[in-house]
Amino acid sequence: DQDEPGYTHKRPSSPYREQNKKSYSHFDRPSSPFRDQNRNSDSYGNRRNENRRENYGGNRGERDSRDSYSQRHSENVEIPSQDLGRLIGKGGSNIKEMQSKYSVQIKIDRNTDPYGMNSVTVSGDNENVSNAITSIRELGENKDRNDYRGRQDNKERNNYQDRNDHQRGRSSYDFSGHRDNFSSYDSQPQEDSGGFVPIDWDKLNQQCEEERQRKWAKCPPLLKNFYREDPEVAALSDEEVRQFRLENNNIAVDRLFKEEGKKLPPIPNPVQRFEQCFSDFPDLLEEIRKQNFTKPSPIQSQAWPVLLKGEDLIGIAQTGTGKTLAFLLPAMIHTELQPVPRSDRGGPNVLILAPTRELALQIEKEVAKYNFRGMRSVCVYGGGDRRQQINVVTGGVEIIIATPGRLNDLVQANVIKVETITYLVLDEADRMLDMGFEPQIRKILLDIRPDRQTIMTSATWPSGVRRLAQSYMSNPIQVCVGSLDLAAVHTVQQHIEIMSDEEKFERVLEFVEDMQKHDKAIVFCGKKARADDLASELALRNIMCQCIHGDRDQNDREQAIADITSGEVKILIATDVASRGLDIEDITHVINYDFPRNIEEYVHRVGRTGRAGRRGTSISFITREDWGSAKELISILEEADQEVPEKLREMADRFKAMKDRRAQELANFGGGRGFRGSRNSGGSYGRR
Repeated sequence: DQDEPGYTHKRPSSPYREQNKKSYSHFDRPSSPFRDQNRNSDSYGNRRNENRRENYGGNRGERDSRDSYSQRHSENVEIPSQDLGRLIGKGGSNIKEMQSKYSVQIKIDRNTDPYGMNSVTVSGDNENVSNAITSIRELGENKDRNDYRGRQDNKERNNYQDRNDHQRGRSSYDFSGHRDNFSSYDSQPQEDSGGFVPIDWDKLNQQCEEERQRKWAKCPPLLKNFYREDPEVAALSDEEVRQFRLENNNIAVDRLFKEEGKKLPPIPNPVQRFEQCFSDFPDLLEEIRKQNFTKPSPIQSQAWPVLLKGEDLIGIAQTGTGKTLAFLLPAMIHTELQPVPRSDRGGPNVLILAPTRELALQIEKEVAKYNFRGMRSVCVYGGGDRRQQINVVTGGVEIIIATPGRLNDLVQANVIKVETITYLVLDEADRMLDMGFEPQIRKILLDIRPDRQTIMTSATWPSGVRRLAQSYMSNPIQVCVGSLDLAAVHTVQQHIEIMSDEEKFERVLEFVEDMQKHDKAIVFCGKKARADDLASELALRNIMCQCIHGDRDQNDREQAIADITSGEVKILIATDVASRGLDIEDITHVINYDFPRNIEEYVHRVGRTGRAGRRGTSISFITREDWGSAKELISILEEADQEVPEKLREMADRFKAMKDRRAQELANFGGGRGFRGSRNSGGSYGRR
């Protein structure tokens, strides 16, 4: 080295050596007075030379000349950055062993290039450098074999594979001659830098499509059109049809996602009596009469002809308007009239997906009301007795009502075969997407035959529901009852009360004292703990009530619903888990103890009363923290011709003024990432 006595030879300049000195400067040894003293002694250099020969000489023997350093050979090998640890070893053990074994120096450039590779420089004589590089490459190959053992296609191997077939014999541990700059890049085409063979996607897609067609070609024949139009319905003029739809809550009907050049059948006219639709099924008509219905609801009058003709349907209607029966009766007819006997079908025909277990159980109760030709059903949901559900399914059913999570569980366990499904219903599709079930839904749909009949119901028509419908429905007919815009049912009188959070409980006590003999109420809370606390406070005052939320056992939840349905208790404390799917016809009041996080939930909470043509009342407690929802709430109230308190309008104005002020402040500061607040503190503000 240059500090040795008598040193006269100057090393050749190497820019990467200076770079590495800077990179590893933090590894310098601390100052030592003994070392400094030894540097001044004559024997110091000799001892260092002996040590170096001992460490790096290996089996080559002692060096004969100081000039031998200038004859040393250097080569570079590139390895993935994630494999540096394997090369270095614990405490540097691997790299030390390799240096000693092959009498070479190994230096690692810590700077990773854009392709995730690091340069390793190996210096020594030609033979030793070659052996060391071979050893480094074997490290990667061993890892490659371990990671991908069992794979038959060697072309799938990752960054260590040999690319001789397509990159001129270069290894993924790419090496070349001496490189003056560790930052230089591979001159080969970068599309192959990862070692992957290019994929012919067109050919692969064609193979997948051919395989898909072979798979579904094995399915039994499917019938979907069972509709025989009544002469009275067929004789209706266009003006009579338009007038009927207008008078029945402004029914709007249209065919969506039309395929260009494809001639599609006309949309059937609506029916006005049950007999016009089910005259060929007298036993089903008798079951309908037992429920004391007088005429079809608006969505039923238009949906039944569409579904019995085998068309895909998107039903948009408010809660409590009869959507369940609209798809349920055609499902039974569809199942009964398939050409293959039930015993030979190998699985269920009807699948109804629901977002919550409460809604799924409610649909199961609706199915049980209509004893149509021995139709069997099962409800599978998380929290229920899994073994019992499996026993019912394996015993044979035609209709499955399920939540997405438990259905996927039983499908993966090969308990349920969805390949036999020919009639699919996505009930409350907007709610399922809100709850994050879209991946599970899409996974289920992959295994259901593509020529199925698909029905989707929703209270709203957001972009997510529209996208799902476009992906998995075939020329669907949309039946919209009322407006596509969010609206609450018009059979509910909506009251808004502005108060502080501390005043809410006293107001509930006042309400309970004023309840009449036949009144029933659902009190919605924003949090589970809040619901439990409110139920406990009422119980301490000898007020009988039940509580339902997601943390309660399924038996407790079912008991709570049974108690409010039977009249055992008059008050049900609930979170939003009950805002959809609870179809308790005689609920007279809904109290929003805590205003919901979004206006859609408000609409569904209010929809728990005023069902099946009855009248209902909702009372919502609004605090200052809810001012972010004031504007949307005013729109809902005005659409339903409800009274809007002046304080609520003032709250909306203050919130708007606050938003404008903050937007101006952001503009003055030059934008930036913006302010992100909570729903009640002004939402989020981006760059203007």
